[in-house]
Amino acid sequence: MKNVGLNKESKLYWIKEGNGYSALGFDVCIKRRNDLANELGLPQYTKERKGTLKAYKEYECLIEVARLKHNESNGRWRSQTELTPELIGLEGKRVEVINTWGEKSRFIVGKSTGFIPVHLEIKRTDSMGGGAVMGSPFKSLKIIS
Repeated sequence: MKNVGLNKESKLYWIKEGNGYSALGFDVCIKRRNDLANELGLPQYTKERKGTLKAYKEYECLIEVARLKHNESNGRWRSQTELTPELIGLEGKRVEVINTWGEKSRFIVGKSTGFIPVHLEIKRTDSMGGGAVMGSPFKSLKIIS
């Protein structure tokens, strides 16, 4: 297992990555773990309580199962669990959304590579990628082009 610890006050796992750290919220970890277990048909892998190192380990093990499934399918299988449901099928389209916090944004819907992809906010047609889509579920979604 990676070098992982708990910050119970902030409800975060901290993960040592190279020379720095990243963080994953307890709630986000549990949702991802449960969604991935259900997609893989392995709900028995969701026994540990939120905010424990064992729960994080379950999540890591399920990621490994997903990686193996992707490799065994010669790259044809990819998880759908971290895609934004409202954007599935809109890849390549320009959209305008009002996110869950009431903020309006426009972007081209992209999708990352890998076996657990996320939708990306591509700001312009000449952009070289973008950040992960945030703020779902959306209050509104309009296809612009």
